[in-house]
This record gives sequence, C-alpha cells and structure tokens, in this order.
Amino acid sequence: MDKKIVIFSGMPASGKDTVTEALCAADNTFVPFKKHKSVGPDDKIKDTYYNISVEEFEQKIKNGDFLQYHGRYGRYYGIAEETLLGYLRDGLCPIIHIGRIENYHTFCQNLPQFEQKYGLHADVCHIQLWETKEILRERIVLRDRTEPEIEKRLAAMEQEFADNIAMMEGHQKPFTFVIRNTDLTETCSSIMKRLHAKDVQTDDGYAEFRNYLKSISG
Repeated sequence: MDKKIVIFSGMPASGKDTVTEALCAADNTFVPFKKHKSVGPDDKIKDTYYNISVEEFEQKIKNGDFLQYHGRYGRYYGIAEETLLGYLRDGLCPIIHIGRIENYHTFCQNLPQFEQKYGLHADVCHIQLWETKEILRERIVLRDRTEPEIEKRLAAMEQEFADNIAMMEGHQKPFTFVIRNTDLTETCSSIMKRLHAKDVQTDDGYAEFRNYLKSISG
C-alpha cells in the first residue's frame, strides 16, 4: 500500500511547528517527524528532536544513517532512515520540516533508493508556508531568543526569500502548493482540503506568492 509524506518548507517563523501541531491534533494519522539534531553544552534541549552531540551526528553521517541532513543555525539536522521507516510501517503520515529548497531536492534524490531498500512507495506532498517579510520579522523578534539567534534567523529568512525569487525567475514550481499562513484555522483547513482532493482542480497558491516575490525583488 502506498504511504504518504508531507513536507513543509518555509522561512523562519512561517508557522511550520504551529501548523504541524494543529494538523496532528485534527487527524491522528499525522505525526511530526522527529529529526536528529546536534547540540552543544549551552543549547536548550527540546524533546521534539533526537538530541545528540556533534561527534555522534558526524558518525551517523559516516554510517549512512541519514536520508538527508544539513547544517542550519550552526547545528546539524538530519532525517534518519530508521525513523522514517518506523512511521511509514505504522501507517502514519510524517510531517517533515525540510528547511531550504536544496534540502528537499536531496531528500527526493535519495527517496527512491530508500523505497527500493525497504520495499515501499511513499507519495510526497511538498507545501511551502509563507508570510510577508514584515510579519516574519515581527514573529522572529518576538520569540524568546538571544540576539545572535535572532540575527541567524533573520539572515536565514533573507536567504530563503532570495532562493524563492531565484526559483520564480527560473519559472520553477517545486512545491505541490503554496499557502500564505496568516490565519492558522484557514491554513489548516486549506491544507486538509488540498491533501484530500481527488481529481479536483485546486488553486496551488503560486500566483499570490509570485506576485509578492516580484514586489520585493526590485
């Protein structure tokens, strides 16, 4: 039987964690994917990750344990094959936060080998959450973080907008659909409708997103 994977892309503070939590509360077949994360002695430990040392993470890279991994905010984040396999075999739909678009491409390049290895197939729905720069800046600054952490996320936001502008100019459409996350209830409702739509034409959200990117691209 085919499996399903939902992937969220989106700039920092676009609402990936909040939307994931709401979707999982609404439908128990959804589950937040628990990534591996490298942590140092001064890092806050969050149980939403498998927290391991940099040395342990790098050993897992050497072992080939990750379907995809990347660095972000001075830390490693990884999608472990074993974790993904467990969710899919349990009939769950993991929601994975992928970060920058290049991470998604790496994930998709490695997925066929993963499927062949374990004898399964997974349909992937790639959703881009977004908001305007002004709103994202407000959300980032209002969060309880140190100034260096705020600066890292603001820089990441600018980089991801630049990535999206480049995609727009290259006429690429890497996302299944794009949603402006202004209202949580509306966002979740829209995602659920699109995920369950069968042979029904739905607005993929690209037009509004492209228009905004054009307005800020100069």
